[in-house]
Amino acid sequence: MTLVFGIILAVIATIFINYSNFRQKKVLSTLPRIEVGHLGSAASSLFNSRAWLIAWGLMLLGTGIHNIAVGLAPLSVVQPINAAGVCLLVVLAVVGLGERLLAVDVAGIGSILLGVIFLSVSLVRPTKAFSYRPVILWFFLILFLAVSVISLVIAFLRSDERTPVLLGIGVGLLVGLGAILVKMTWNDIGPLWARYRIVGVLSSSYLWLAIIVSVVAMVMYQIALQRGMAIIVVPLVTGFSNLIPIIVGLLALREPFPKEPRMVLFRLASFVLIIGGAVLLSMHRPGEQERKSLNIEPGRLGG
Repeated sequence: MTLVFGIILAVIATIFINYSNFRQKKVLSTLPRIEVGHLGSAASSLFNSRAWLIAWGLMLLGTGIHNIAVGLAPLSVVQPINAAGVCLLVVLAVVGLGERLLAVDVAGIGSILLGVIFLSVSLVRPTKAFSYRPVILWFFLILFLAVSVISLVIAFLRSDERTPVLLGIGVGLLVGLGAILVKMTWNDIGPLWARYRIVGVLSSSYLWLAIIVSVVAMVMYQIALQRGMAIIVVPLVTGFSNLIPIIVGLLALREPFPKEPRMVLFRLASFVLIIGGAVLLSMHRPGEQERKSLNIEPGRLGG
C-alpha cells in the first residue's frame, strides 16, 4: 500500500512540476527580459507577477510532494515517473505555447527520458553507513561547477540556436550539484545540531553552499526558460540534474555500482543516452518566426 501511495504522489508531483514549467515559460514571455546586469529589477518584476508566483508555488508544491514520494517508494520507481512528466510538458508547450517540435527534438527528448529511466532502474540501495572521499568530492564539485559556469558564460556571450542548450546544461549541472550539497548538508548538520544546536547548523559550509547554488540555479533557470524553448531547456535540466548526483555519488560518496551485467549495461547506457540527447537537442535549428519569438540576435543575450 505504501508503494502504491508513493507512485500516486510521484504522478501528482510530476504533473505539478511540469505544469509549473509550462506556466513559468508562458508568464516569462510576457515579462521584461531578464538581464544579468539588472537582476534587481528582474526580481521585482517576477515577485510582482501574481501569475509567476502561482507558477513557482506549484513548482515548490510539486517538489515537496516528490520528496515525500521518494520516502515512500524506491527511486527506481519515482524517478522514471518524474522523467516521464516531461512528455506532459512537451504536449503543453506545443499546444499552449506554439513551440515547434522537430524530429531531432523528439529524438533528443526521447534519448534523455530513456537515459533517466535506465539510470533509475540501475540504482543500488546503499548497504553501509554514509561515507565519502573529501578530495574526490571537492574535485568533482569544482569540476562540474566550472563546466556549468563555462556553459552559462558561453551562452551569455552568444545568441543563436545553441544558446538554450548551453543554458539547459548549465542549469542542470547546478541543480545536480545542489542535490549533492543538500545531501552533504544533512550529513554535516547532524553532529553539529547535537553539540551546538542552531549555531552549529548555521556554521555548516555545505548549508550555505547549498543555499547559494540553489538560488543561482533558480535565477539561471528563469533566464533559460525565457531565452529558450521549454521543450529543449526542461529535458536538459531534468537529464543532467539526475546524472550529476549519480556520477558524484559513485565516485566520491562511495555509493555502490550495479553488479548484475544487465544493470551495468543500463547504467552505462544512461550516461550515453543523456549526453547524446543533449547533442541531438543542440542540432535544433529554429525557423525565422521562432528566432523572433525567442529574441535570438547576436550580442543581446547578456544585455
